[in-house]
Formats: sequence, C-alpha cells, structure tokens
Amino acid sequence: FHAHNEIADNGADKVLSSEEENPSVHKTYVNFPTSRKSALDVPLYAISFLFSFFCRGLQMRRNFLTTCTTLGTRGEKLQADATLCGRSMVEMLGVLAIIGVLSVGAISGYSKAMMKYKLNKQAEAMNLLFNTVLQYIGRFQNNSTDDTPEVYGEILTKLNVLPDGIKQSSSNSKYLTDIFGNSIWVYAYPSSAGIGYNFAYRGDRKEICRNLLNVYKANSHEIYFVTTDRRHTDEDSGETTQEKNNRYYGDKYCTADSKCLNRITIEDVNTLCNQCSENSTECRIYVSFIP
Repeated sequence: FHAHNEIADNGADKVLSSEEENPSVHKTYVNFPTSRKSALDVPLYAISFLFSFFCRGLQMRRNFLTTCTTLGTRGEKLQADATLCGRSMVEMLGVLAIIGVLSVGAISGYSKAMMKYKLNKQAEAMNLLFNTVLQYIGRFQNNSTDDTPEVYGEILTKLNVLPDGIKQSSSNSKYLTDIFGNSIWVYAYPSSAGIGYNFAYRGDRKEICRNLLNVYKANSHEIYFVTTDRRHTDEDSGETTQEKNNRYYGDKYCTADSKCLNRITIEDVNTLCNQCSENSTECRIYVSFIP
C-alpha cells in the first residue's frame, strides 16, 4: 500500500513538473474504476455492437430514402440516378440480413453464457447448503419415524443460514427452491439425514443433474450415498410407478461390492441422469449422510 502511494506521488510530481514547463497546456487526469470480467461480457458487448450497427443502418437508410426522394423530384436526374438507388437498396437489404444472422448468433451465445452462469451459481449454492446442513442438522429436534421424515427448510430460513441462490419455497414453507426454481428439502430420519432435489419439467434437467453430482462427488468424504429415481403417473389409471437407480456410496461406506462416488465416471453420471429424461413426470436426486 505504501509502495503504491509512493508511485502515485512520484507520478503526480512528474505530471506537475511537465505542466510547469508548458503552462499553456491544460490536462485533466481521470481515474477510471476497474471492472470485473464475467462470462456475460462477450455476448453483451456483441449485442451492444449489433444494436449500434443497426441504428447506424437505419440512419443510412433514412439518408438514402431522402436522397432518392430528392432525385425523384428532379425529372432530369431521375433516369440517370435510378441505377444508383437500386444498388443502394440491395446493399441495405444485405446489411440487414447480416445483422439478423449476427443477432441470432449473439442471442445463442448469450443463452449459453446465462446457462453456464446459473449452473456455476447453483453449484456454489448447493455446496454451501450441503456443508451448512452438516453443521446444523445434528442440533435440530428430530421427531421423525422410519416412514415419516422431519423436514427443516423453515428452520434453516429462520436461522438465516441459506446461501445466495437458495430461498424458502412460496408454496410450502418446509421446502426450498434454487436458482432454477426446483424444489429442495432437507430431511432427517432416525438414523440418517440428507437433501432431496426435485427437478421441474424442463429441457435442461440432465445438465442440472450432472452439476449436482459433481458437487456431491467433491464432498464424497461426508456422504453416505447418492441416488436418483423417477416417478411416473399413468394418466389412465392414476397409479404412480417409481424407478430407482443404483446407489453410489461415499468414501467411508464404499466397499468392493458397491459403487464409489469418488470414482464415478461420465458413463455413470449419464446413467443416473438419464432417469431425468424429458418424458419423466417427476425426477429426484437424493444425497444421504449420517448426522
């Protein structure tokens, strides 16, 4: 900090000395604040550039139409300049077509950047939520049974320990929601506890599922097991069928006869997350641990 001040003072002395040598020159120095780069900078800059380019194109078109109107009022020059007006209109349409193509690309890039941003935000929030639950759940009163769990979403909200991106559900105070609007519930049974995650019906459920599994893999030393299931309700009979998938166990509970979470492969992740295909009525992922 002192070194920075010294450099700043020396720089200021040099500026003042140069101005004293040439008093006729008046200079103004402005310190611009630095900004942090993010994944959204590139698409936002592209959209801003395209917008300004489009406005410039509209101005050119207006000037062109004004010119053509002026030429049209002069009968002696109309025939001579008809070719010029025709070429300009074709060029203008070409510019608009290019702007349209670039706009589609910019919007696509912006959508991907936003999805990546949300996934990173969700991974950070779920990691913090997992570690917060590990810290607090042993202190909560547990009146659960083997069939009925205790749910702690309301308690965590009142303690004000929920990370950014996780909030209390507006439809059920015991549940939470994430940045994607998916339901989360922190539960406890007599001998175990965990976090359940219910995917809303949307096309990016597989990406969200993979994102969660990566978070849980990084915490495999604290996890009992991770699993997914799909529940489908038949429209005719109204009966609900449940399809469970294999469990992947944490470091302390993984044996030679079971699958280990810390050694989960891309194929294993796809197998688990394929349960959350688009035609599923309901898809869930559970992480369980021993409190």
